[in-house]
Amino acid sequence: VSMFAKLPYDQLRDFAAITRIGSLPNVLLSHPSLPVRSIKDLVAYAKANPGKLSYSSGQVGTSPQLSIELLKQATKIDILNIPYKIGAQGMSDAIGGQVPLNVSTLPLSVAPVQSGRLRGLAVTSAKRAAPLPSVPTMQESGIAGYEVTSWYGVCAPAGTPAAVLDKLNADITSILRTPELQQRLVELITEITPTSREEFDSFIRAEIARWAQVIKDAGIPKM
Repeated sequence: VSMFAKLPYDQLRDFAAITRIGSLPNVLLSHPSLPVRSIKDLVAYAKANPGKLSYSSGQVGTSPQLSIELLKQATKIDILNIPYKIGAQGMSDAIGGQVPLNVSTLPLSVAPVQSGRLRGLAVTSAKRAAPLPSVPTMQESGIAGYEVTSWYGVCAPAGTPAAVLDKLNADITSILRTPELQQRLVELITEITPTSREEFDSFIRAEIARWAQVIKDAGIPKM
């Protein structure tokens, strides 16, 4: 929402939050040839070599890119973003050594890390990701309060009766507890994170405000 100068709707005015469904982190990856093994190493290397490091990501304004912009703002390092229309191509170029760093969603990152083609420096969630238990979080790596996830949720048109919203919240939460759906989300490497309506509404508002500030501070032009 914060990436667009003008939208035909207002997320807060035109929609009523029902529940978040799930979330997954991003992973900051490095090519083995880069002499860094941790976020601490990366920060030190970047400060010793300002403007010389770059990272590949998906399109401008996507969660992977913004997660690194947040890291840059927290650590005052200078790393150039190289956006790709197709995120998997940015991953391929990192594996090939054309770009020293990459940031991708967890599902794309598991195989390259497990095979040793890329090194996992940190996951962006508050806790470690089950498929990559040896990769620390940003918070464990010394970035206090850092947490970024891509998330999914359900909203209804504004004005939907509260009783209907409550029923939808209860039904969706119940469905998320079924073994079949839980297994499917595990296959998709997505953590199930249902919320109350009030919690999801507060979460959406906080996310919009937070990323609007990150985008502004990073100088990313709106689309």
